[in-house]
Amino acid sequence: MKKGQKMKLQFAFVVGGTLVGFFFSAMIAVGAIDTETFGGKPLPNINGTWVEKEVAPYVADSFELRQEGVFVDGRLVTTRYDWDGNILKYRLGDDIYVYKLHEGRLMRQQPAHYISSFARKKEPEHCLAQNCT
Repeated sequence: MKKGQKMKLQFAFVVGGTLVGFFFSAMIAVGAIDTETFGGKPLPNINGTWVEKEVAPYVADSFELRQEGVFVDGRLVTTRYDWDGNILKYRLGDDIYVYKLHEGRLMRQQPAHYISSFARKKEPEHCLAQNCT
């Protein structure tokens, strides 16, 4: 292939790629394409107060998740937590707490003194930020 043909081909690819990029940007800007189309499903919202179930109310553990962090007894205990849509992790003192989402409940995996599940307060136990009745 001659140098001139190679440069024309490269130019055509650059211009074509730029036009395709502008086209998709315009489609997103006018709302014809939803940005979730490219990003996948959004993570379930787990913000709220979670209360331990199937234990006596006076010993039930609870915590609150907010954008600011994890709160226990109304106090901010950590500003960092990891949520991947299935597993919640945060550190409280020397302990690492790990919960797995299962059927709308957070099941404590660690520390594992006993099997414990947490449901969101003031919502149906099967509800996880969806259209629940």
